[in-house]
Amino acid sequence: MKLMPTPDGLKVTFEYDEAAMLDQLVTQLTQLLQSHSGTALDPDPLFASLEVGGSDELPEDPALARLFPDAYPEDGEASSFRQVTEQGLLNRKLQDAAVVTSALGLGDPPAGPAEPSEPIVIKISPVTLPAWVRTLTALRLAIAARIGLDTTEDREQLLDGDDTRGTVLVFDWLAAIIESVLTIMAATDEDAASDAG
Repeated sequence: MKLMPTPDGLKVTFEYDEAAMLDQLVTQLTQLLQSHSGTALDPDPLFASLEVGGSDELPEDPALARLFPDAYPEDGEASSFRQVTEQGLLNRKLQDAAVVTSALGLGDPPAGPAEPSEPIVIKISPVTLPAWVRTLTALRLAIAARIGLDTTEDREQLLDGDDTRGTVLVFDWLAAIIESVLTIMAATDEDAASDAG
């Protein structure tokens, strides 16, 4: 992965395998969200159009529970808040994920034996930056919930496991993307402010 600031944002060059893995992860996140959306949609068309609606309980799936945590410690307040906000939050996460997959532009993988492919170059602007950061953060939350990664001690233990080491490395890779993108975008903003001054 290579990053280069541009006058209107940031250019990111992913090796094809990196882009394909990221696209697959975001597609899985989208499928997870869509599976929950079927139970969260409000049958009232007015509320549905306002993106109001949701389930009344914390999702059983640990990844969804991490993505849609209770907003209040009391069950009654948490349930009431979830019922009127969850679908809107879910729709926004789906929209953010669509921004990322659209930028990657991979679509369905070609049939037949895999062949080396060219790097994928994408542009991240100040407008699309929030969607990228929210989607990569959602991926990290879902991954952490799936493998039980909550503390530094958990991370070290999971790195030692043959079944979980690769997943932890992907978790760290996503963090590196977020940090690098935010650092360069912040530096670009500071340079623009200095030039304006």
